[in-house]
Amino acid sequence: MTLSKFPNHQYQLPAADRHLSYSEVGDAGSAHVLLCLPGLLETRATFDPLLQAAVGVRGLRIISLDLCGRGASSLLPGDEGYTMQVYLHDTMAFIQHVVMHAAVPVKRLEVMGTSMGGILAMYLAHEASNHIEGLFLNDIGLNLPWMSIYGLYDGMKVEGRLPTPEVMAAQFNVSLGAVLAVQSPAHFDLPYRKDWKGMNFGHLLNHFKGPVRLIHGSESGVCPPEQVRLMKSEFAHCQVLEVPGAHHPAPLTPEVCAFVLKALSEVPEAAESTEAKELREEKERGFWPWLKQRYRDAKAT
Repeated sequence: MTLSKFPNHQYQLPAADRHLSYSEVGDAGSAHVLLCLPGLLETRATFDPLLQAAVGVRGLRIISLDLCGRGASSLLPGDEGYTMQVYLHDTMAFIQHVVMHAAVPVKRLEVMGTSMGGILAMYLAHEASNHIEGLFLNDIGLNLPWMSIYGLYDGMKVEGRLPTPEVMAAQFNVSLGAVLAVQSPAHFDLPYRKDWKGMNFGHLLNHFKGPVRLIHGSESGVCPPEQVRLMKSEFAHCQVLEVPGAHHPAPLTPEVCAFVLKALSEVPEAAESTEAKELREEKERGFWPWLKQRYRDAKAT
């Protein structure tokens, strides 16, 4: 069992008798936040190497979250009902009430998701009200071929076989109900597009303007070379880091942590928010926007 080395903070979910646990480093009042979402049966502890690497980095707040039934977060009632829709709603509430309610307004929110967490990140980015400005996807592409679904469990196998649910629950510090749920087809209850090859999520990012970065294992069965090529073709400026010899998901090695922190320090012009771009362009145009604003103010009165 792996426990996070960082202090446990709790967020009480509204209208629910349960909480989500999270770790964080950096300035709580930073305007730049990276939210980290774990994989299928992972906990926030998997992001400890990144949080450790970010200690002392100024102008950045990094938060790693335990989804329900994982780590120190509450179980669902009866330890059942774990689905993608529950995770998504919980995370959206966390963003609204914890991330966006910081002392200093958050100007830039980015999300890093491992495997299932990366899929959740795409759904979060699809919803404009979440204000996601950048994505890091760990070993998950825009498609999930049917055969690749089996690869999601590669890192959990012992001598080529999955342990019993009870052993997995104890080993990964998750509830038995969560282990049983992820093995059920009902677990993925969010809308998605499918074809004979598998599940497709690329349409979720059709209107996403922020940077997309991909981290993948060279030996991954979930994010093979064709997924990398597709990502590069859809996002011309996509930054890609291959982790040699890694299966699924890619481990947060020092090189991976350095890649993430460097990318966070480089906010490309293409990632500029629509509102910020409009304000900048109006300032650059000078007198004309000033006159328009005067006209709007006069109409309002």
